[in-house]
Amino acid sequence: MLSTPEPPPLHTDAYTHQITAEPIVGEYGVHTFGRAITTHLRGLLHVDVDPPVYRENRRDERRLPKVSTWTSTVAGHTVVIASFEVKLPLLREPVPVYAIHVDGVRVPFEVSTYRDVDWQLARTVWIAVDDLRIAADRQAREAAGTPQPGDAPAVAS
Repeated sequence: MLSTPEPPPLHTDAYTHQITAEPIVGEYGVHTFGRAITTHLRGLLHVDVDPPVYRENRRDERRLPKVSTWTSTVAGHTVVIASFEVKLPLLREPVPVYAIHVDGVRVPFEVSTYRDVDWQLARTVWIAVDDLRIAADRQAREAAGTPQPGDAPAVAS
């Protein structure tokens, strides 16, 4: 069971920005954060991962919930990482929490420490995408009738 709630929705006119593959002078930290996640994923999955699209609710004139997302395609899967704040009962200030969705399905994630959050998120996405790869490979083998790795060979009697 997940202890963090679903992220609040993005408003229809959310600020949208394509993060570049190379750093640009004067860019915000959210760009570096998104780029770091894709860099980690590139190394973990050994596939090309395009830089994500960053979106956030415009909070300048309206009282919209504070939520940001990074959306990218990873090995053919749509990955959305959302960052938002949750007010906990015993704390004065809200704390940042993250939610990961792969192909629209929520992936369990809890921050273990607020150090190297980009690595923690990338590692969780890597495991989820790899699980999807393995499941798809298993279904293809079963459909083709080929033995699974580790299956004992058939014994003639």
